[in-house]
Amino acid sequence: MTAFFLSAAGVSAVYFVVLLVYAKQLLSGSWIWLFFAGVCLVNALLRYLHAKSPARVSLFFLTFAHTISLLGMVVLMAAGIVIASGMHPKEKGSPEYAIVLGAGLKPDGTLSKTLRQRLDAALRFAEESPDTGFVLSGGHDRRGQRSEAEAMAAYLEQHGIPRYRLLLEMQSKNTYENIVYSHALLYRLRNESNPCFFDLRGESFLLVSPEPVSLGIVSSEFHLYRASAILKKQFGIQALGISAPSDPVLFAHYLARESIALLKDKFLGRL
Repeated sequence: MTAFFLSAAGVSAVYFVVLLVYAKQLLSGSWIWLFFAGVCLVNALLRYLHAKSPARVSLFFLTFAHTISLLGMVVLMAAGIVIASGMHPKEKGSPEYAIVLGAGLKPDGTLSKTLRQRLDAALRFAEESPDTGFVLSGGHDRRGQRSEAEAMAAYLEQHGIPRYRLLLEMQSKNTYENIVYSHALLYRLRNESNPCFFDLRGESFLLVSPEPVSLGIVSSEFHLYRASAILKKQFGIQALGISAPSDPVLFAHYLARESIALLKDKFLGRL
């Protein structure tokens, strides 16, 4: 068991360095790997102290620490399996609109690799479904920088998508807001005379029940399950999933981060 914890700590620490070197920046959520390495090292240290002085670290405390740590790993692995189940949807269709989820811009305002991959998936789908409109969802990462939605629109227009097929949602900061605000934008478009939602203490509330609309979601393969589940939970709409590939080197990081986000949104009742 000591060898397991030490090996896991070593792999996590090495992967953190790989992320740092490969991405040439500190990726969002990179702390996960340092935290995981720390948890494993603490467990290995507790085993050492217990073997050296059982009175100092009791068997009960050692077992408790191991149980909590291993249970956390199992829960994250289970969440990862659920996410993987929705990575490559087989359904086909031509929804009225497809929501393209933002993925952050580089510090210089250009597209990140993940965002470009999502937009390329949107371009491929736009050719397959010429009647589908696109909601580009993403707010401002930094002050003075253009929004993700504006950057996405510029990229799609440069690649031949006419502006009339694009709607921009520029307020969202996370996946939940991507879905809620994009749906609100579509509802407002279809019901110009009715206010759609208002903010109260930072929360968003729909004033009326929206009309059904066929929707697709364009996002990275690891992101599709949670985004679709939020849309289903909040509005009862089963979205058509349109997956974009992700960087194979960063995939484990994205999956771990998404697993935590999935558990958080489930706890908050968002999905």
